[in-house]
Amino acid sequence: MSSMGIFLLVIGTWFCLFFAAVSYYIYRMEQKRILINLDERIPPWKVMKQSRSKTDFLHHWMDQLAPTGEKIEILSDPVDLEDHLVKAGHPYGLTVKRLQGAKLLGTIMGLAFGLLYWLIGLPFAPIMLVFSPFIGYMVPIYGIQWIAKRRQDQIRYELPDFLDMMSITLQAGMGLDQALNYYVETSEGPLSEEFARLNQEIQFGVQREMAYRSLLKRTTSTELEALIQSMIQAYNLGTPIAKTFAQQAEEMRRMRSEQAKEAAGKASPKISLVSGFIIAPSIMLLMLGAIVYSYFIKQSLFGG
Repeated sequence: MSSMGIFLLVIGTWFCLFFAAVSYYIYRMEQKRILINLDERIPPWKVMKQSRSKTDFLHHWMDQLAPTGEKIEILSDPVDLEDHLVKAGHPYGLTVKRLQGAKLLGTIMGLAFGLLYWLIGLPFAPIMLVFSPFIGYMVPIYGIQWIAKRRQDQIRYELPDFLDMMSITLQAGMGLDQALNYYVETSEGPLSEEFARLNQEIQFGVQREMAYRSLLKRTTSTELEALIQSMIQAYNLGTPIAKTFAQQAEEMRRMRSEQAKEAAGKASPKISLVSGFIIAPSIMLLMLGAIVYSYFIKQSLFGG
């Protein structure tokens, strides 16, 4: 091969590599643009079929106090707050910024409550005046954690019914996307909301596997994680998963039954503890009171 041919071959190779790099860069930029559209133009609380709450007044003050609240990160790391908000489903239109403002708003409201409590002259007023601002500060933080935990528990509770419906619809001849859409349209609850967002992401051009993994980041259920991994594997290999849904539904119900038995076993010592330290002393005090009344008070009143 002549030197001119080698030169043209090298130039062509570099041109192909450059074209591939540019194409990959354009692909990544388009992917980011789609994700931004999902987060900004279609916020999670709209996708999840939640009606707009009548809390504009509180939202206004949260937004006003947010810049100051962001400077105070005591027990309120932004990364942790974002994780709790995602798992809670962004309730009441809350964002990390608004949650930072909510803790200051709670502090002010707690201080006002403490002052009112102190002015009225109720018992333990100084203690309430000291601790009520801190309680108000912590209420939004622990409140969102409680909502997230309750929502994730509800997702775990709804999983077996979801698997049964998916198994039936897939065996009836529906495709996976049609079955998911049917479940979203005919069901309510946090699991339906999560799959509604999954469908939205796929419709906006997000790769299916990436949409599945995004769903995993919004949940903490190990059962759902195993299911999504099965769906990813079935999508990559092109294998049917109708039987997998039915088997996992049966397995989840068996695990739920065992967890209920375990919880009942753990509750028995607690009940005995309550009976030993509260109920039994109360009964003894009642008996002692009856004896004191019969032998002392009654005789002093009617004996003489």
